[in-house]
Amino acid sequence: MRLMRLLPIFLFILIIGQTHAATTPFGGTPLQIDKGKKTTPEFTAKAVIKETPGFQVRVAGYNIAHARGKDSGGLKEIGKPSKLKGIAQLIKDNKIDIVGFTEISRGDLRVLFKNQPKFIAKYLGYHYVYEQNYKRGLFGKLATQGNAIVSKYPIVSHKNHNLYRANDKNEQRSCLDAIIDFGKAGRIRILVAHLSLNLEESTKQIEQIWKIVEASKEPVILTGDFNSRPGSDRVKWLAQRMRDTTSNLNTTYKNKPDVKIDYHFISGPWLHGVSRVIGFDLDYSDHGCLINDYWLQDSKK
Repeated sequence: MRLMRLLPIFLFILIIGQTHAATTPFGGTPLQIDKGKKTTPEFTAKAVIKETPGFQVRVAGYNIAHARGKDSGGLKEIGKPSKLKGIAQLIKDNKIDIVGFTEISRGDLRVLFKNQPKFIAKYLGYHYVYEQNYKRGLFGKLATQGNAIVSKYPIVSHKNHNLYRANDKNEQRSCLDAIIDFGKAGRIRILVAHLSLNLEESTKQIEQIWKIVEASKEPVILTGDFNSRPGSDRVKWLAQRMRDTTSNLNTTYKNKPDVKIDYHFISGPWLHGVSRVIGFDLDYSDHGCLINDYWLQDSKK
């Protein structure tokens, strides 16, 4: 009955159309950027084949499209509680320790006022942080979205970095930056970013993120939806400075061949496994859940 009472408001969504979500990751020739001097990290991240020493953590990056499923537009934009619960169960079933979420919402009409990051964290018994970077209509309550980190391990601090946009009319994109404490194994930095569809903006946004990584005292894992394919100059530029641990994959979006726009990058004393993408068949989102295992090495040895 509640849904029926809200139906007139839902119809308003048909008028405003879709949000600026990352559902059109194509088009245009990538801008050229100065690749500069390739940096040589103190530690080289290597792919893992056999049993591996170090502190193991399983990390995922997941654009959940506010749990609407793979279809979009009009009433299809409404986030569904059953899909949100399915996403939480997917994380649990795959024993994922840390997840960086993009296109996740907190308390707006489009998701039936559900606090999505809080629900997932409570379902798992995990910690979480959330930062909003977009709002629209009805005093900002019609549709919102942002980035979230949900972690089995304590999150000791976090900061949201607003990323470059060419003008104030363009959607604000951001990078959520959190320090996670592994106890005796040390602390790491998790970055979760959702980048622009605009090529000029995303180029500068990647450069901004690299500066955060370069200044970090902690080992870094970067996840997110970059809205850029591996062959783009901006992604290749970042891959010269960090390691793309998802380079074995060729799709993360709608299971379309050669449409990889979500990534994991690492910097610091890491070993890593082989990435996999899951969830396309479950229709929780138009993106898959991108997973890899990491082993934090003792840098003092």
